[in-house]
Amino acid sequence: MSLSKKLKHISASLLFITSSSTFAADLPISPEKIIAPYPEVKVTTLESAQSLINEFKQHQYQLANVSKTDQIPSFFVENLPSDLNSLPVQEKISGFIRLLLPTIIEVNKRINTVRHDVIALSKQPKSEWSKEETVWLNDLMTSYDIKSNNIDDLLLRLDIIPVGMVLAQGIDESGWGTSYFAVKGNGLYGEHLSSKGGKYLSTPGGHVKVAAFDNLFAGTARYMYNLNTTSAYKDLWILRKKLSSEGKLSGYKLVESLSHYSTRGDAYVENLQSLIKHHQLDSFDNVEFDNTAPVRIRFTH
Repeated sequence: MSLSKKLKHISASLLFITSSSTFAADLPISPEKIIAPYPEVKVTTLESAQSLINEFKQHQYQLANVSKTDQIPSFFVENLPSDLNSLPVQEKISGFIRLLLPTIIEVNKRINTVRHDVIALSKQPKSEWSKEETVWLNDLMTSYDIKSNNIDDLLLRLDIIPVGMVLAQGIDESGWGTSYFAVKGNGLYGEHLSSKGGKYLSTPGGHVKVAAFDNLFAGTARYMYNLNTTSAYKDLWILRKKLSSEGKLSGYKLVESLSHYSTRGDAYVENLQSLIKHHQLDSFDNVEFDNTAPVRIRFTH
């Protein structure tokens, strides 16, 4: 075999190695398994919430523009500033939504890509699947705890979480991005440490271990993955499928299935719906990234 053919052969069989499995290069990786999720561009380091607001202004990133155009810049904030409370209330509110919104959209986009490829594969006879495709799908079945090995059962779980619902839970659980666990551990959604282990922060006295993450993408991806794989949220999966089939999927409607998420039960659901309605959080469901150059922001604490 000539050198050029060898190189082509190596290129064609290039594999991406993740923390838990091996995927063919052209098969998408589930967002919770992605180790380096951000665009490879220079990182801008900031020290304060006000400096982030200034960056938003410089890049003309305003919620009014997003609502008007359904376009958003690829503006990825890796972690939270420690002083969001220093901002005027309205600026803190819009600032928190703006810093988290692109991450939510990106995680959902990646979930949708995986889902799309599963659907495409399901339409082909199994005899035509490549070895890599078979391994990839089996890995998803294992990851999503699908014991039936049924693709429809996988697709019931492998789906997006509406933007408004993610924002509302992030707001409620993190106190608009100001809680200790959010600032120090990128844990915005009040998740306890998984039985599988991982990074965590403890409450005073160490009685409760709260999951911690390397960045906001990882924390958001893991939260969506937990909702999509924990059997306690079966009602969410069923309601999501029903609403999607009717063209009525929204955060406001889907949070009705979250009474088990918090000890506050129905009061928790009502609070989330109030947040979604008051701050119009469901208005971002159709937002897509524009074609401006991506931006990466990281705070030094």
